[in-house]
Amino acid sequence: MRCPVSGPNASPPEIDTTRWYAEKVARHGYDHRGLGFRTRSSQEKRFEALLSLGDFHGRTLLDVGCGFGDFLAYLHEHGIEPRYTGLDICEPMIQRCLERFEGADARFRMGDVLEWQLTEAPDYVVASGIFGLDSRGARTRIRPTLRRMFEWARVGVAANFLSQRSLEPAENRVYVDPAEALEMGLALCPAVRLDHTYLPNDFTLYLDKTPAWERGAGGAR
Repeated sequence: MRCPVSGPNASPPEIDTTRWYAEKVARHGYDHRGLGFRTRSSQEKRFEALLSLGDFHGRTLLDVGCGFGDFLAYLHEHGIEPRYTGLDICEPMIQRCLERFEGADARFRMGDVLEWQLTEAPDYVVASGIFGLDSRGARTRIRPTLRRMFEWARVGVAANFLSQRSLEPAENRVYVDPAEALEMGLALCPAVRLDHTYLPNDFTLYLDKTPAWERGAGGAR
């Protein structure tokens, strides 16, 4: 699996990330294991957590690190039809998405989140599983990636992380301190939530562009 490399000022993903995913896909094919998830259930619990960000139906949604488009498939299975764009740095993953969702109302783009240029700001920006692999440069990309996602979103952002509170950490993975993630979120906006309830080794961070206290009672999201 060959993926493009970003410019020197963008903290580009290293080649070992590319090789890691290539080996997973070669061994497991185009399912959750090809993306490094232990079970489909754990992948879907992360997807369910993303839904707490807001109502995606009919809204513009950017999925950063879309992989094989599994989140879009999950949304369709639950009757949710967003105006979806999937972004991934790996060309074979984007090609898989184009084949899988041929004829669907969805767009897929290849690019590095820290370099890719938007043409239209989406309502929501989400990321599931993109911060997990402990490759060179992975940890330094977390904060600027979260900042970029927040700058893009018109309504809100949700991203999940492997938790440093995990009792059974796996090798070669990035585990983030939930308190540190909360600090990263609060550095971007005052309206931040964190959910550490759905899995013992994972949490999701939510950033709202407009705080609830400014939207008023029953304010639309």
